[in-house]
Amino acid sequence: MKGLADRKQAEKFANGLRYSPEGLVPVAAVDSGTREILMLAYASREAVERTLSSGEAWFFSRSRNSLWKKGETSGNMMRVLSVAQDCDSDSLLYSVEVQGQGNACHMGRKSCFVKAFGASAESLTLAQLDALIASRLSEKKPGSYTVKLVRSRKLAVAKIREEGEELAEALEKKGRKEIIWEACDVLYHTLVAVRARGITLAELEQELGGRNAKNEKEKKKNKKK
Repeated sequence: MKGLADRKQAEKFANGLRYSPEGLVPVAAVDSGTREILMLAYASREAVERTLSSGEAWFFSRSRNSLWKKGETSGNMMRVLSVAQDCDSDSLLYSVEVQGQGNACHMGRKSCFVKAFGASAESLTLAQLDALIASRLSEKKPGSYTVKLVRSRKLAVAKIREEGEELAEALEKKGRKEIIWEACDVLYHTLVAVRARGITLAELEQELGGRNAKNEKEKKKNKKK
């Protein structure tokens, strides 16, 4: 597996972090597709270096006082796509893909975080919606509305126009609840329609990221003038 950095780059990054007195930094691993938080672990300087160099998640076990590679025994290897440090350089965020059975938790679950309270307990992110759409398409259940939309481009395009008009009408004449409802319809049908053309949410996010980066560059140029 290809790493994220060569050895020198990995060492430089690891050396720039602020470790606890025990020589560790907390690491949160999130699913690269759904953005779901999968687990929280700790990494030593060497674990960080190995992760960057190999592209596979390495951590440090406080109970065993030793390095460990995620999935080495379970088969649920964790491919690290990107690594980000926080503003204080004392914690890390790994964007990952879990291989094997896809379980990050040692209890055989996808995520270690299984209990939720508050408004977010019933929320669904766009990334999770996109993943749900993908699962519906892979299952191909008879009578699935999502599958029906994907199989008929004419229907998908018609629904985009219909839902767009309904959202515009809600924005002009209706209240908050109706606007939220219609906006969700637009988002769902848009994600289904673009996926029918082989385009994922991740590609849309990359396009948005590119546009934002371009705008930031333009702002910096204008400041220098």
